[in-house]
Amino acid sequence: MLNLAVLQFRPFLGQVEKNLSYVLGMIERVERGSVVALPEMWQCGFDYEKLKDHARATEKVLEALRQVSKERELTLIGSYPLQTEGGIHNSAVVVDKGEVVGVRHKIKLFPLYQEQRYFLPGSENPIFELSGFRLGVLLCFELRFPLLSWELRGAELLVVPSLWGARRKEHLLTLSRARAIENQSFLMLANGWGKVGDEEYAGSSAIYSPWGEVLVFSERGDSLLQVKVDLGEVERVRSLVPIL
Repeated sequence: MLNLAVLQFRPFLGQVEKNLSYVLGMIERVERGSVVALPEMWQCGFDYEKLKDHARATEKVLEALRQVSKERELTLIGSYPLQTEGGIHNSAVVVDKGEVVGVRHKIKLFPLYQEQRYFLPGSENPIFELSGFRLGVLLCFELRFPLLSWELRGAELLVVPSLWGARRKEHLLTLSRARAIENQSFLMLANGWGKVGDEEYAGSSAIYSPWGEVLVFSERGDSLLQVKVDLGEVERVRSLVPIL
C-alpha cells in the first residue's frame, strides 16, 4: 500500500517565506513515507514582477523540502520558477527521500497567464523511476493535451501541480478525471484555490483511481487530502480493459 497526499491551499502572492512556512506546517500532518503533490508555482504564485528574485529563492525552498523529505521519507512533487542557463522555466521538481531525483520543465505554457513572456518552454516529458513505481508529471494547462498524457502511459501515478482558474473549473474536473481513465493510472491533482492577486483559482483538488473513481476531493479551502492505495489496482484495470 502507498499513501498519497495532496496539499491544496491559497498561495500568498510573492511571499516565498510565508508560503514555505505554511507548506512545511501542512507537511507535518502527512503520513510518513507518503507521495505528496503540491500546487504549481506554490512558493510565489505568478508574481512576474519579482520572478527573478523568486527563482533565486528556489534553491533555498528546495533545500528545506529536501530536509523534510529525508526526515519523513517523503516524495514531494510541485513546481517552481527554476533558473537555467537559458532563462527561467516553470519546472516540476521531484524530491525523493532527501534527494532531487527529477526535473521536468513545463512544455505547454499558458497564454492567458502570459507564461510565454516569462518562462522558457521545456521539451522533455520523462517518466521518473522511483522505488516501487513509475511517476509522470503534467503541469496545469498540460491537462488539455492528451498526447502529453499518452506519452506517460507507462506510469502508475500521474501528478498534476496546478494553479487552474475558477472560470474553467468544469474543464479541470473533466480533464483530470479523463487523464486518469485514459492512462489507467492513479492521478493526483494539487490546485490552488481562492483569490490570489487578480486571479480566482478553482480548488477542486483530488485523487483519482485508474478506473476514474474520485477517491478524495476538496472544492475549496486549505485541505490535506490523503488516501492509501494499492498500486496493483493499475495492473488489474489494465488487464481488464487492455488499451496500452
